[in-house]
Amino acid sequence: MKHVWTAHAWLDTAMRSTRRVGADLLTAVMPASAGAQALLLIAPLVLSACGGGSSGTEGSTPGTTDSSGFTVSYSAREYTFSWNASAGATHYELWEDPDGAAAPQPEVQLGRVLTGTTYTHSLAPQLLHERMNASYRLRACDTNSCRPFSAAITPDPTKAIGYFKASNTGGGDGFGGAVALSSNGEVLAVGASGERSNATCADNATLGVVCNQSDDSNAGAGAVYMFAREGARWKQVAYIKASNNRTPGGAGFGTSLALSSDGRTLAVGAPGENSNARGVNGDQSNTATTRAGAVYIFKGLAPSTGSPRYDSWQQEAYIKATNTRAANEPTGNGYGPTYRNAANFGHAVALSADGNLLAVGAPGETSGTTGVNGDQDDSSVPYAGAVYTYARSGDTSSGGGTWTTQAYLKASNTRGSTVELLSPPRFGEGLALSGDGTTLAVGAPYENSGATGINGNQQDTSVWGSGAVYVFTHHGGNWGQQAYVKAHNTGGGPQFIGDRFGGQLTLSADGNTLAVGAKGEATSGKGINNPPTERSVSFVQAGAAYVFTRSNSTWSQQAYLKAGNTGQNHFYGSSLALSADGNTLAVGASGEADIGIPGMMTIGASKIRGAAHLYQRTGASWNQRAHLSASNTRTAPHGSNFGDAIALSGNGLALAVGARYESSRATGIQGDQTDYAPSSAPNLPPTYGAVYLY
Repeated sequence: MKHVWTAHAWLDTAMRSTRRVGADLLTAVMPASAGAQALLLIAPLVLSACGGGSSGTEGSTPGTTDSSGFTVSYSAREYTFSWNASAGATHYELWEDPDGAAAPQPEVQLGRVLTGTTYTHSLAPQLLHERMNASYRLRACDTNSCRPFSAAITPDPTKAIGYFKASNTGGGDGFGGAVALSSNGEVLAVGASGERSNATCADNATLGVVCNQSDDSNAGAGAVYMFAREGARWKQVAYIKASNNRTPGGAGFGTSLALSSDGRTLAVGAPGENSNARGVNGDQSNTATTRAGAVYIFKGLAPSTGSPRYDSWQQEAYIKATNTRAANEPTGNGYGPTYRNAANFGHAVALSADGNLLAVGAPGETSGTTGVNGDQDDSSVPYAGAVYTYARSGDTSSGGGTWTTQAYLKASNTRGSTVELLSPPRFGEGLALSGDGTTLAVGAPYENSGATGINGNQQDTSVWGSGAVYVFTHHGGNWGQQAYVKAHNTGGGPQFIGDRFGGQLTLSADGNTLAVGAKGEATSGKGINNPPTERSVSFVQAGAAYVFTRSNSTWSQQAYLKAGNTGQNHFYGSSLALSADGNTLAVGASGEADIGIPGMMTIGASKIRGAAHLYQRTGASWNQRAHLSASNTRTAPHGSNFGDAIALSGNGLALAVGARYESSRATGIQGDQTDYAPSSAPNLPPTYGAVYLY
């Protein structure tokens, strides 16, 4: 059995044994290499013949297939096979053994009858870690029979990791700070909240509009880049800017993103936007309320050919909070939030699957009211936070839908913090919406109750920065709070910086599975559902993730997840994504500093900054399937924050990971990953950013 590994992606092939019938657990050892000293895998070793195909009679034609020219090249999530023409051949057969020569899965023929000498094979039907041992054989055929197979090729799937860069890569852009995928994984949106073009448009091929990407006069304005898969190939199809982009900048357009299931409705948060407009499509032109925030809705228009690539985009709505303050002023205290009443509306956004319901988090909102549709004009609790929902109606096929305000949601225990400016509750910093739009989860990562579990004592204020999640449901046109959710091992306090449970959230399509990140959690435990250990300053911000499930209307905790290589400042749980069915979970660890996971694999001491952990649920049991890092990992301190943003397609077959501090100057897709820019300051990367697609 041949295992292909590099120092750039460490993928757990052993877990693929859950798909094999009758496999016994044995041990396979990979020899040391430049990228890995040793790799220990618990993997099935079931001998089976590499079966040939049924078309033709092998060996009945004299001679053999020319294997000297049988090669493979790589693009984003695809292999392209090439071969030399064989004399007398009328066609060729290319066969795939999905798990290599030692796996029991049968070989399958690709592309049926191939008359040329190249074939591009899309890897979209599986995540790349499930391709680690796949091998390919070729044979030449004529009208009567086929020659013997060529020698098999086992490609390196890590070379097929998609590597996406902005079309106008620039230092400080933070490309990859936010990512979103359509349900089928064929449309990808990437935010670059630091991008500095002063353009005010969205690319629209239908109208011949091409936005100016070269003007770098507006630092921190932000941009969004749209990519789509056409056939087997990916391309950038649009570059999108805010309609009121202006100097002074700092709007952070692209800080948060959400896509509808079909990839045609896009919500973009700009929490630094500074108009004091209220509601939908108000006055975009004034600059009275610094960092009030805004959200922009765009509609992708499919070309007449019916291609899934949406290369014409138009803005459908400009959305503001219903209680935007008329003005604000600097705090002048030198710490905490810069401006009073800086609501940061748009810090988090979420869309229903059909794109007709929008939820927006404003973690800096100041009302002290509680519950649903309370007093929005109260300003007694700085940075308490709020969430707003909006609904779309009418004909949305050509971007003509009408958006209206729906609800104003607050925590059931809104209150100030014991350390108000340093630790406000920030309700709305985390946000997730079910596909049908009837379940909404809201995180308040600095909530300070010491309660544990579901519906505990909300009035407790004993644990600074522990965090909480509030679940709301929508029935009969009204929202109501269903649950108050805390970790089973609630913890925090200044010495541990706070668990920040609820800073990152994700829901399954039906809303019955909820995953919660607590990137500040400070225990030393490892693995899945192990008893929590005591907190330690040696594991500050190691991080954890929690999975909760709902039966009828009752929530319970199903899993407690820790990295297999838990360490200080790993920020495990810094991003989360669930597949639509809730059975695949991706967890980002943007500060992870070593690659090895004891018990899963043993690797050398290469230092990285960031990783992604992939889990699969069978029944009620969770197992880790893969451990991923960037394909151009750099040594610390010039890390990339790989895993700071993460997205799974609804079908769970595509995974996008953002690395906003990545420092290559490449542009476009599959560019030069080693063209590193010099640091702008000691120990600081230039933060161009990148996105990796698995």
